[in-house]
Amino acid sequence: MVKRVAIIRTLGTAGTPAGMVWSGASCTMAGVTTRPGAIIGALGALLSAAVYLTSPHTVPVFHETQWYAGIAFAFLYVALSIRPLYTTFPRLPYASTALGSQPAFGISAFYFALLHSYSGFWGFVGGFGGLRYWSGYFASSLCFGLLALCLLTIAAATSIPYLKRHMGAYWKFAHRFIYVAGVLILIHGVTVTIHLAHLRAILIVTYLSLLFLLGLHILRFDRYAAARYHALPRRIVTVICFPVVSVVLFWSFFFLDHHAH
Repeated sequence: MVKRVAIIRTLGTAGTPAGMVWSGASCTMAGVTTRPGAIIGALGALLSAAVYLTSPHTVPVFHETQWYAGIAFAFLYVALSIRPLYTTFPRLPYASTALGSQPAFGISAFYFALLHSYSGFWGFVGGFGGLRYWSGYFASSLCFGLLALCLLTIAAATSIPYLKRHMGAYWKFAHRFIYVAGVLILIHGVTVTIHLAHLRAILIVTYLSLLFLLGLHILRFDRYAAARYHALPRRIVTVICFPVVSVVLFWSFFFLDHHAH
């Protein structure tokens, strides 16, 4: 547990500004407490404003749809990375603060996924009337995205302190939906038509990033399985699952026709 440090009235040897209080989860300066959740929320608001202000406001809505999708993916990636990073590298600095900020990243991911869904469906697809001009393949991809948005909505809604207190043990179960949402978003992303500049470079970076994230989760599950089933050979889950995941991801990123309708 990190102890609260007394107010530093003068510049110390570390160069800490006067009037600043550091604690495990917050930084208080001049009597105003700024928590990680508030910082992440402010960052989300600034990013959404930046996307809107830099938009050419043309139809179909390419700019907003793509940027909202990318930012939603980034926030969700961080939310899903925090706990496995902490369990794999427990001595990382600011680990407790990062764990406390995980819900804020998840809520921000839901916020941008909602913006992406709105601009994509109404501004890019053309709403319900525009669906008739798109293939069944594309419609199925939209269904995966809609299911993912519903699960992110559940996870975001159950982050409200009132609901969290009254859900008891069901709260943790509801928040596990975010992993299912991540899989559905991945399916949606690799099957939807993508019109991006430098698509190959984006796919390579995303592939490597996802491989790292999934590797962390596989290692975490490997430790859980080894602790529960002592007869399992050492690292057997990682040896089996990681190559399979690598091949499936590689096929879905580089062999699927990303411009198929």
